[in-house]
Amino acid sequence: MRRRAVAARLLALDGELSVRDREITETVRRVQLVSGEQVRRLFFTDSQNPATSARLARRTLARLVERGVLGRLERRIGGVRAGAAGHVYFTAAAGQRLLAYWQGEGLRRTRSPYEPTRALVRHTLAVAECYVLLVEAARAGVGELLTFEVEPRQAFAGAGGARMVLRPDAFVRLEVGEYEERAWLEIDCATEGRRALARKCRAYLAAYQAGVEPQVFPRVVWVTTTARRVELLSEVCASLPAEAWELFAVTTHEQLLGLLTGTLPQIGGRS
Repeated sequence: MRRRAVAARLLALDGELSVRDREITETVRRVQLVSGEQVRRLFFTDSQNPATSARLARRTLARLVERGVLGRLERRIGGVRAGAAGHVYFTAAAGQRLLAYWQGEGLRRTRSPYEPTRALVRHTLAVAECYVLLVEAARAGVGELLTFEVEPRQAFAGAGGARMVLRPDAFVRLEVGEYEERAWLEIDCATEGRRALARKCRAYLAAYQAGVEPQVFPRVVWVTTTARRVELLSEVCASLPAEAWELFAVTTHEQLLGLLTGTLPQIGGRS
């Protein structure tokens, strides 16, 4: 009886959600964590008054949290002055169940929410920022975002037949005119040392040598924080065999779009 009551409440909630509510929920599921400011940039750009857009975003997010569709982490980003824009949101229990329902999987049980570490929040929001930048670019007529998949898994047979798995932070397909960019994004938040970075680069080289994606091997784009980290990552890539450098590019969030659309030169081998 209780299960039926819960299902009835969820179906009633589904009927109350607007198209934009659903799109917000699906986006949060796609990128895992998102800030209030990122939601505003994605979904509340109709008004020419930034204050009006911010207010509408706050009200919508507060309503989705109140209904259990989204959850909000205790810790904000950007300090107290960031206000509501600094809140970080995730898909809560009702949202998870509705997402399953929308995908035809029924109103199944969900995982319990968790409080991720500060480092994980920072990294996940950096991945989400790449998605926001590409959506904004498509909205402005700079290319068409065909695919943005977070944490895809690519298994392959390494040396000696050992099973290996690539775990990029995101896979991107971006159409610019007649050209299609395919890239694996690796988001660097300046927390890993040279050995860890080189180990990740060698995994991509092994995948290339194993014939993964034989038609067009995606470019591996390192997205990092500062010019100094760009230099360090470039040195790491340059320390690999000469042919490996052709697989990589290194950039920052500010220059990512220009690199993917070919309007800015890359630091790396493949043009």
